[in-house]
Amino acid sequence: MDENITPENQELIDRANIETKQKNWHDAAETLATLYEKMQTFKVNYRLVTALFMDEQYQLASSYADDFLLEYLDDESNFRMIVALAVQNQNFVYAQQLAVLWDDLDVVDEVLKEIRQAEERAQENMKATLDTVARQFYHMSDYDLLAQHDRYESARHLPVAQFVVGAKFLLVDPYALPIIRATLLEDLQKLQIDGVVKYRWLDDEIYTIQLSDVMPLTSSAVFEAAAATLESRLGQEDPIALEMLAHQMRIELTLLYPRVDIAITDIEKWVDNSIAHYYGRSKPDEPENQRQWHEKINALTESFFEN
Repeated sequence: MDENITPENQELIDRANIETKQKNWHDAAETLATLYEKMQTFKVNYRLVTALFMDEQYQLASSYADDFLLEYLDDESNFRMIVALAVQNQNFVYAQQLAVLWDDLDVVDEVLKEIRQAEERAQENMKATLDTVARQFYHMSDYDLLAQHDRYESARHLPVAQFVVGAKFLLVDPYALPIIRATLLEDLQKLQIDGVVKYRWLDDEIYTIQLSDVMPLTSSAVFEAAAATLESRLGQEDPIALEMLAHQMRIELTLLYPRVDIAITDIEKWVDNSIAHYYGRSKPDEPENQRQWHEKINALTESFFEN
């Protein structure tokens, strides 16, 4: 027995081994879920996700797999399993976003064909439901933030082509919330589809962009520098504030996406201003244009919590 494993945990491991050998997937999943609460390792996670998959608890399996997503992307069979989970959950947008992360383009093409086939089956079996979801998605700007979020999540279960049509419409909709428009653009970028899209930015102007030219927010130089600066300021002093401000800054930069570098010209001052705002201190000076954008972003984020 591994010296780091307690007798109680070893008992759970032994029980899960027996249940797995017997292909008693439901009981194995329950045992492994208990074990995972005590040992949150990839090895236990993988066994739990596999047991849930075999027990056809696809949604729960997918939520656990997200804990170790990068590890699942290290192996082709594991990669195919998490894409299959997304397909079984009819979360076609997420399935394609996962599929295009794989390096081997032949494998990606094969997996994308499987996703398209699953979409066709869904269209045949639940066309009325999908049409209702699409209609609610295309017109979601008629609703408040919470309702827009719910309709957005439902729309991720649409066939990708239907999702893209709605997303392109909403990207220029003046009544769609800025956070929704920005998140839609991020989602389109993660699908790695080609084509030109128009989008309405925070200045209420319409811009045109080639999707293949848009980089992920988290890969941008501004995002990486902001995260590093925040870590250097608070990492040792206030880990709780660091976590909260990292989440807040992710929202702030999402709102500015994909023109983050247009609004933020002095990253350190943006971070210092955000920290001062969090603690209720007097804010340091920022470049005038950046200060105006920061005030606009603060007003927007505060309105989220009021709704």
